[in-house]
Amino acid sequence: MGNIKNTFDLQNPWRFPGYKFPEEASISRNIYDSLLQDLSAKEVTILVGARQVGKTFLIKKLVEELISKKGIDPKQVFYFNLDAFNLIDLVSQDREFIDFISYYGLSGKTSFVIFDEAQRIPEVGLLIKQYYDLGLDLKFIVSGSFFLQIKSQVKETLTGRKRLHELYPVSFGEFLHFKGLGGARDLSMVMKFEASQYQKLLKEFILFGGYPGVVKADSRENKELLLKELYRSYVEKDISNFLKIEDIAGFNRLVQFLAAQSGGLLKINEVSKNIRVSRHFVEKYLHALNETYVTACLRPYFVNLGKAIIKTPKLYFLDTGIRNAVFNTFDAFDRGAEAGLMVENFVFSELIKTVDPKQLWFYRTSTGSEIDFLYVQKNRVVPVEVKYRITRQKVVPKIFNTFAKGAGVNKVVVITKDYLYDEERENFRVIFRPAWSVCDLWMELGTGTK
Repeated sequence: MGNIKNTFDLQNPWRFPGYKFPEEASISRNIYDSLLQDLSAKEVTILVGARQVGKTFLIKKLVEELISKKGIDPKQVFYFNLDAFNLIDLVSQDREFIDFISYYGLSGKTSFVIFDEAQRIPEVGLLIKQYYDLGLDLKFIVSGSFFLQIKSQVKETLTGRKRLHELYPVSFGEFLHFKGLGGARDLSMVMKFEASQYQKLLKEFILFGGYPGVVKADSRENKELLLKELYRSYVEKDISNFLKIEDIAGFNRLVQFLAAQSGGLLKINEVSKNIRVSRHFVEKYLHALNETYVTACLRPYFVNLGKAIIKTPKLYFLDTGIRNAVFNTFDAFDRGAEAGLMVENFVFSELIKTVDPKQLWFYRTSTGSEIDFLYVQKNRVVPVEVKYRITRQKVVPKIFNTFAKGAGVNKVVVITKDYLYDEERENFRVIFRPAWSVCDLWMELGTGTK
């Protein structure tokens, strides 16, 4: 027990007199306000996301908020980073754990219990349910490096007892705010006086992505090294050690193939043949990539939506920096078609951070004509097309006209390189927007969120 207390003390330095929370340059995350609101809710707060995406930082910010601003006594806060195996033993034994909280907490006061890297706890969902159902004055905050364990063990067992938050890499809007360009934007004025600055930052963001450590790195070389280390660590810790995938070479071939084909149709048999891995294992590896927030699939849209489940999806990376690290394309942004593919992946990743993924689709005809993205909310459909090479051209793909008539579309969005324009067509309004304004796309979609 002595060793357990020593480990706990090292992880909870705010419990000791004279402690000051560190002051450091940080990236403001939009999700933080929702997490703050959750502090007063009885339900279990669950924060999940990829490795190194900033979960622990936000957890520590919540601790600082509780102690420094809400006046909570430090003895009411219990932070357990479960990379420490002796703490897993403690929290997994209900009697000892309750005794620990009672003895080192404050009688009659709420204890805020934080499990960081909670996927390391066997049957974590059942364990938290057990503690929750005791009716004790405990507020649980649970963080997991990826969704596989948390999803399978928490989703069902904590029905009605949880508030789930997914943390993605930094969005372009958050990135701009960190760079000093936050707040409201008059796009016409930005286009007139600041477009080159925004374009430069867009290029940096698309090349290196939104992992917080990479965003804050002070040189191109360090950004590249960090991204490669992030991917290596992911393969070693999550894929090899935790998920027990043995064919690491085959897994890496899959990821490299997907990086080259990002935004293309995901044809399993074709992938299997190209990387020399059986269809069974390709599907297994794809599931791991999707559930660990490295990639995501986009479904095709049909009038009969049931058909979309069995039709071929498209696959994108959730962070363009990781995609580029895998594919080693840090110098490829100005290569015409390659830039267009990277911007398309960027737009997808920004949409995923903004809207419910279940509301995103793509559209493809039997002849191969395609609309990159559809935002579908009830009976409202907004097509979004990426035409990064367009420069001062009022070009709208023909497919928009035929699709708009059948789907009742009254607005379409075309993402361009450097063109800002609104135009009323016969059946719908066309909104041309430069790619650097994608962080404000939620307003055009009418999602009501940011």
